Amino acid sequence: MMLFSSLELESEPRALKWVLSFVRGYLELGMHAAAKRELDRLSVRHRCHPEIIEMRVRVLLARARYEQAAWLARSASKVYPGIAEFYMLAGEAYETLNRPEQAKEVWVSAPALFHVSGVFHYNLARYEALMGNNSTAREHMALAIELDPSNKERAKSDPRLRDLLSDGTH
Repeated sequence: MMLFSSLELESEPRALKWVLSFVRGYLELGMHAAAKRELDRLSVRHRCHPEIIEMRVRVLLARARYEQAAWLARSASKVYPGIAEFYMLAGEAYETLNRPEQAKEVWVSAPALFHVSGVFHYNLARYEALMGNNSTAREHMALAIELDPSNKERAKSDPRLRDLLSDGTH
């Protein structure tokens, strides 16, 4: 008998991939309750899988359960600190709740390896702009673009960041 055999995932990855596929499909179709039911059918041992937690957060966001989504994503970021999606999803939930300070706090608490990414600085630029800290937001946006030039195009389509790309008079 294998120690921790309940954690053995020989055939489960295929089953989990199907569930994830169904949930993604339901979300794309706007069938949020069906997506939730699909996740709820999973056994307890699969519910802590990071991709399942991510989908659960996405379902909560789609169902406008922002407080729950923020809490779950934030908790998951502590259990799985190397997964950027949890920081992004928690930030998205807090931003929707109009709490950019907490969204920023989520990203600042991320491991140092994220602090040198364009995604990190792009998100901090968004939250700083929401808080009215345009000078700091511009600094983060400049770093985000330096680290990943595609962030400039993303910012052009983001109403909160578009003005930061201008001549700096805002």
